[in-house]
Amino acid sequence: MGEQRLQRQASPNIAIALASNKADLANKRMMEHDEAQGYADENGLLFMETSAKTAMNVNDIFLAIGKKYSLQSTIFFTW
Repeated sequence: MGEQRLQRQASPNIAIALASNKADLANKRMMEHDEAQGYADENGLLFMETSAKTAMNVNDIFLAIGKKYSLQSTIFFTW
């Protein structure tokens, strides 16, 4: 996946966030939360379920990245 290439080629301070969008449609999930969280954990990614429709965790994912890394770090997102 793309995050592996970013981790190899980018700054060691890179932050990669995996956002599972459309959390408001949980009944139509294609992947369970635990599976996505496990993938994120195995690959050193920040993970949050989000919903652009309801704004659930949209700001929080940015805040989590900001807390984990300083402003001088390189920040990328995987959506």
